[in-house]
Amino acid sequence: MDGKESVDKSYTKAALSELLRSMDYQMQILHTKQRQLTSTRLVPEGCSTQPRCVDAPVSKKQPDDRKTSRRISIEDAIVPKGSLRFQDVAGLEEAKQALREAIILPLQYPHLFTGGRKPWRRILLYGPPGTGKSRLAHALSSEIDSTFYCVSSSDLISSWVGESEKLIKELFQQAAYRKGTSVIFIDEIDSICRKRTSREEEHTRRVKTELLRQMEGADTSALSEKIFLMCATNCPWELDSAFLRRFQRRIYVPLPDRESRKSLLQIHTSQNGVQLTDQEWDQLADRTQGFSGSDIATVILAALFEPIRDLQLATHWRQTTGDCWTPCASQDVGAVQGRLGEMPSDQVVPRDVCLKDFVKSLAAAHNTVSQGELQKFQDFSSSLG
Repeated sequence: MDGKESVDKSYTKAALSELLRSMDYQMQILHTKQRQLTSTRLVPEGCSTQPRCVDAPVSKKQPDDRKTSRRISIEDAIVPKGSLRFQDVAGLEEAKQALREAIILPLQYPHLFTGGRKPWRRILLYGPPGTGKSRLAHALSSEIDSTFYCVSSSDLISSWVGESEKLIKELFQQAAYRKGTSVIFIDEIDSICRKRTSREEEHTRRVKTELLRQMEGADTSALSEKIFLMCATNCPWELDSAFLRRFQRRIYVPLPDRESRKSLLQIHTSQNGVQLTDQEWDQLADRTQGFSGSDIATVILAALFEPIRDLQLATHWRQTTGDCWTPCASQDVGAVQGRLGEMPSDQVVPRDVCLKDFVKSLAAAHNTVSQGELQKFQDFSSSLG
């Protein structure tokens, strides 16, 4: 009996020791989390700006780490000069001309914009979603010899209190001190510049205030001539009036017209060997009335996939030039029976895309911009555009 009690005590002692080690480890984790949380707490204005910690000294690396993180985020926003140019953007001639006058000409011929003739440095692109506002911005970056920063509103919002304001400030500072001129493009600006309400959070209010301060600085700063600010929104009527006033030029980017839709269809299928007659292209342009550029891209993608679907259903194949195999009817001369998995994978080619593929994809597609939304854009353009 004494031996059994001795064994039980040994097991109990070992279990308690293991439990104590586990609890000690958990306490270390809790203390670490507590230090991380308390070290980020902001102190009231006028007090020391160093973060304070309840039970441990604050690591001096944290502010530097965040500053480095902000710098990296800003550097990542720089868009390298690409191959997309205005000529690759179908339609939108009025918007492209407005951007030429506002940004391209002042950069190419600065001596023409002196005295009272000053370029527009704060531009708002607005219009229905999917009409090419971001694509216009990227095409602009290829047209100019300047540093182009492309950020969305979500890139400017940080989960750390106070970081968003610092990020906005440092973005404009870096753009101002960078060699040459800089263009800052902020997409979905309405996410952070909506009309103010009594229920607005203090953090959101500070972000708006900092962005307004930087927009005003574009006029008063000695480095103002080095920065162009361009923003885009799908909901211009939701923007705070203080921001709307500061945009010197507001450019409407509408749904594509008939010729633009035809160009979009041809441009997006040019690398897939789609051979349609001019009459067939016109027919597709008519059937996509009211579609945005992204709606048309969706229709095209569905049409291009139809020949791929036929490959999976094919039961007979014929050999083409280059020893390739393409689906055919069973009665075709030289037809070979077989399923897709039985054919040499590197020798299978789909049939050409034809009009019926587009007709089928259009039957399942619909425009995403309603007449009510279009009316709101027209009303905004009439009053504030």
